[in-house]
Amino acid sequence: MTTHNVPAARQRSVVLGVAAGLVLLAGLYLVLAPWVTGFGGAGVLALSNTLVGLVLVALAIARAATRRVRLLGWVIPVLGAWAAVSPWLLDHPGETPPSAAALTGNVVAGAVVLVAGAAALVRRD
Repeated sequence: MTTHNVPAARQRSVVLGVAAGLVLLAGLYLVLAPWVTGFGGAGVLALSNTLVGLVLVALAIARAATRRVRLLGWVIPVLGAWAAVSPWLLDHPGETPPSAAALTGNVVAGAVVLVAGAAALVRRD
C-alpha cells in the first residue's frame, strides 16, 4: 500500500536510507562512547564498543552504497543486541564499572541499531 502517490519502491529506499543513517550514527556513537561517557576501567567494554561501532559504520556505508551486502543485513540487529547487553556480559569484578551514562548510551544505541536493522530486513529491496 502506498501513501500520497509514492511508489512502493521509493518508500522502501527511504526506509533503507533512514535505517542505514541511524545505524551509521549509532555506530559512530559506539566508537566515541568510551571517551565521551566515562567507561572507567571497563577496557574490554570499550574495545567491544569500538569494534562493534566500526563494523556497524562499515555495514551502514556499504548497505547505503550497494545492494550486494544485503545478505549481511542480519548481522546489524545481532550487533545491536550485543551492544545493548554487553555492559553486563563484559562486567569484570576487578574493573571500575562504567558510568550510568555509558550504560544508558549502550542500551539506547543497541536498541536503535536493533530496530533499524530489523526494519531494513523487513523492508528489503
